[in-house]
Amino acid sequence: MTTATSPQGAATAAPPGGSGLALTAIVGAEFMLQVDGMIVNVALPDTQSDLGLSTTSASWVLNGFFLAFGGLLLLSGRLGDVFGHRRLFLLGIGLVAGASLLAGLAPNFGVLLTGRVLQGAGAALAGPTGLALLSMVFQGERQQRAFGLYSTITGLGAATGLILGGILTGGLGSWRWCLLVNVPFGLIILVIALRSLGTAADGARSRSLSLPSAALVTAGLTALVYGLVQAADRGWGDLWTVVPLAITVVVAAALLVVDRRAPEPLLPGRIFTNRTRVGGFINLLLLSSVLGGFVFYLSQYLQTTLDYGALRTGLAILPFGLALLVTTQLLTKWLSGLGLTTRGTIGLALLALGVAWFIRLDADSAYAEGVLPGLVVMGLGVGLAIIPLNMIILSTSRPEDVGITAGILQAALTVGGSIGLAVLLIPFNAGGRPVAENISTVFTWATVDCVAGFVVAVLFWFGPGLRPSATRTSSPEATAPEPPAPREPAAVESRS
Repeated sequence: MTTATSPQGAATAAPPGGSGLALTAIVGAEFMLQVDGMIVNVALPDTQSDLGLSTTSASWVLNGFFLAFGGLLLLSGRLGDVFGHRRLFLLGIGLVAGASLLAGLAPNFGVLLTGRVLQGAGAALAGPTGLALLSMVFQGERQQRAFGLYSTITGLGAATGLILGGILTGGLGSWRWCLLVNVPFGLIILVIALRSLGTAADGARSRSLSLPSAALVTAGLTALVYGLVQAADRGWGDLWTVVPLAITVVVAAALLVVDRRAPEPLLPGRIFTNRTRVGGFINLLLLSSVLGGFVFYLSQYLQTTLDYGALRTGLAILPFGLALLVTTQLLTKWLSGLGLTTRGTIGLALLALGVAWFIRLDADSAYAEGVLPGLVVMGLGVGLAIIPLNMIILSTSRPEDVGITAGILQAALTVGGSIGLAVLLIPFNAGGRPVAENISTVFTWATVDCVAGFVVAVLFWFGPGLRPSATRTSSPEATAPEPPAPREPAAVESRS
């Protein structure tokens, strides 16, 4: 199946309602999506009691969202390339708001689960298309500032979700407010986006939807996320962990065959031929696996060992987000003379140091000495690394590939978080010992992950055989006469 679109380059024009409003809409949407992933955690006990749910059913209030979100990311990226990122972004935000109303008013588990799945589908539409718009609407220094704010919101989302969930559930007395809060927020974002971004198509050429590949990649990602969720819940030896992961391998093999024969592949090989960009993808996967596991397992330690409640736990993790905010909004400006790859590598090194600090945790650790320093150093590291990683990946993408590239980026973040939760479950549950006895080993494993990311950065961005220009986020296809590059790589680096 093919459909007509207009050239993606048209999307780089200044939005009709002003770039400030456009940034507000995109960043506001990302904040809502990030909060949605965590806010329900705090409300689960009340939800379970109110609707009479079993523990397994209650877990699907979380899992239903992440399955739909993770499974549809790559398909949504291609749909944005075909139908226009603006239109898909608006559709996604509208779907999240409508699904939140449905879930918040749900009279039973079936309706609640349907609403959560639709929330995840809306998030999958809005996430990659919003990120693609960010790279197309903003240029130069404004693009870096936009990515900085976007990255800050991403880092603050988890802690904010925990805090907001505790306030809404405890203060307003019902779990339903954790879902209904999206309705007015989503409608405000929708109005701002309509005014600032409009509904114009991003361009007019015929493109294939690659439906067979899209079906396979959606099935494969869904099976992968499901298997990882089951691994985190039941362990790696459980049948419902092994079977979905095996299905993922089979579907991935089938996708390679089908995509290779397609006239226009869903995952064009050129996306993965640039060594610098591939290093960015791998590091985003590793980074998100650390962050996904860090938030969950550190929260467990704070609640079970230090006896923090849900709201206090969110506040305790907040310094991580504040350090990230300071780094992306202030420190990055001082380091603007350094290349993207250099800044990213320094950030990954700081992240490893911050995570390694938590290896010292035990039953006698105090928050001020045992937790706070590590949170601050981690925030500095993520703040330095996340903007270069996003810009390295997206600024070197062809205009017609920006949507699917953003989808891959978002998929790496989502799948990485699930991998972190599942893998770190092994040391967390080792020997059936209390959390305080295993938490040090958990962060030892996480530190190994961080060190691996640093090694990947050095090898892919500074290793032998790499042309000097490649370390400045250049792309092989960027210099090719056909099709034209989205922008000159040297200019991209000079703006960084």
